[in-house]
Amino acid sequence: MEQEIPNRRRSRSEVTPQIEDGGLFKHELQDVSVDLNPVFGRNSRGDLLIKGIARPEKEVEVVFAGRRLPDAADLYERVKQLGLARGPRARFQVSIRGNWRLRFAPDESGWGVKSYQLLAAQWAYFDDEGEPLLCGCLPVPIQNHIMDRARAAQAVQLAQAKAMAAVRDLQGQNGEAAM
Repeated sequence: MEQEIPNRRRSRSEVTPQIEDGGLFKHELQDVSVDLNPVFGRNSRGDLLIKGIARPEKEVEVVFAGRRLPDAADLYERVKQLGLARGPRARFQVSIRGNWRLRFAPDESGWGVKSYQLLAAQWAYFDDEGEPLLCGCLPVPIQNHIMDRARAAQAVQLAQAKAMAAVRDLQGQNGEAAM
């Protein structure tokens, strides 16, 4: 009997920008030049996926997720129109600031095939008049309360250890003076 895996994802209404960015952007952001192809998809969260080629000739899937999705509407339309005009091999150059995520998916024979996803935080491209457009937003800084509490506890322990050492030193000095 197959056991169903519980869905531990929060509902969209519970996801704050800090929670969203904490899940998406776990590493330092990188700037990547990508040629987007008019090949689109959606994942189970409704995020926009666009296939592309990152230099040097690495096939990637660019993910426009969460609150950045509305900002990607113009880019989606531009890539779509380019595809209608020039065909499925058309490319639209975009500069993306984001994080890499490695994915493994089984192929027809069941072997795991690795692929790369580029999670887009910000992206830039040129409009029809040649003016640069900057879309998306940088990740919200994450407050790590657990680490903050651990650092505070460590500081208290260090202060206590220093105080105890000072008391021992004083006791040692008083003991030497009494002899």
